[in-house]
Amino acid sequence: RLVAFVLGRLRMNVDQAIDTLLSVTALLTFHDSNEGIDREQNSGTLVGFLENMLRTRGIAHDAKLNEKYSPLESSKVAIYAATSANMAHPHAFRTYPVRGSNVNPTIVEALCATMALPSYFSPVKIGPPRRQKTFVGGALGANNPTRLLLEEASNAYGKERRVSQIVSLGCGIPRVSSVNSSDKQDIDNALKEITADCETVANELATRLLDVDAYVRLNVNRGMETVRMEEWDDLGAIETHTASYLMIALISESIDTSLRCLKERAGAVTLGQISECPEGC
Repeated sequence: RLVAFVLGRLRMNVDQAIDTLLSVTALLTFHDSNEGIDREQNSGTLVGFLENMLRTRGIAHDAKLNEKYSPLESSKVAIYAATSANMAHPHAFRTYPVRGSNVNPTIVEALCATMALPSYFSPVKIGPPRRQKTFVGGALGANNPTRLLLEEASNAYGKERRVSQIVSLGCGIPRVSSVNSSDKQDIDNALKEITADCETVANELATRLLDVDAYVRLNVNRGMETVRMEEWDDLGAIETHTASYLMIALISESIDTSLRCLKERAGAVTLGQISECPEGC
């Protein structure tokens, strides 16, 4: 979610976005000590990092998300979070106005809300006192937001807008979830995996958009399932697994097709056609 914002709104290049993500994760604590993870400390550290990130780019620390603060052309960005009142309903934070939306948090509030995983961060409260909402990270089933973003794009640009390319990037095929019903920690870990599941949406879209060249899903299929949150800095292993995945002939062909579509910039399908494509088409 942070990467989506810095790429689309702050216009960072890919290397800058990666450096930003690595910089903030280096400051946070993901290792569960005897005292547990200090969620308040993590939250304070995240806020401080984000405010400094904005200042270095000439943006006020309390700048609103839906506010023009740069003369540079920027993309429309939508990021999602869940409220404690309804974990299954994704709430969209947008960098652009839409009808019916009266919530315009600061950039820092919105980013913290989307990243406020209960295991690592304190909840984020946004809004006036009597209408305040408490956000707790990603919504159930929305960790892969591709389906939501296709609908969002259709509403923002219209169903007739032609699409050159839709790229969905995964963070590795997860292991098969199983639990020891007598082990509370095992159950907690399984619930975390279910919350972070991206493959249900990916599999649905793979079926719906099977013959649509404009859609490509890239997700390392082997090796990443054992990488835990606290091992984020083991980039050597991550790069090795990714390189092996990219050498697969079918994946290489998909990337070539994707690059061709991007270079041609001539969409062969409309947002409406993608949205209306029935399951199993």
